[in-house]
Amino acid sequence: MRERILHAAIEVFAEEGFDAPVDHICERAGVSKGIIFWHFNTKDRLILEVAKKSLPHDIVTNCLSEGNGEEILRCIGSRYLEKYSDPTMRMLFLRTISLMGNYEELAASSRELCGPLVAEVSRRVFNSDSTEDVVRIRAFMGGLLCYVINLPGVDKKTYLEALIKITINR
Repeated sequence: MRERILHAAIEVFAEEGFDAPVDHICERAGVSKGIIFWHFNTKDRLILEVAKKSLPHDIVTNCLSEGNGEEILRCIGSRYLEKYSDPTMRMLFLRTISLMGNYEELAASSRELCGPLVAEVSRRVFNSDSTEDVVRIRAFMGGLLCYVINLPGVDKKTYLEALIKITINR
């Protein structure tokens, strides 16, 4: 039931924004408001859970456990571009970015991604977390974000390989 509600909320929030009425989620999930609030207590809690699912934490964390060096960048890049090639997830991600100023929990999640997780990627890719190397990883992540925000006229694989090449400076 909880997953059905989350799936419905993902679709509704992606289509209508986070200020969509809970009634729309109820209709999509085929449940009552009471059931939604039983599982999530408040609309804000539901928004936070859905918004966090749209962030790429899972991608970065999983890729860190699957390799080293350039393999990590390729893993992060390909999974990132795949996740956000889904129009629903792409729109939800963009809406989540705009919501971060309203929810400290989301802002903290973003700080974790852009801070400790990026530093760990830098250590695993460059064997260093120097300022320059961390900035290189942040630039890589920014390049991925730019692809999602404004789809360029180049295929994902070509884009990713160029981005990796620039990042590792070869």
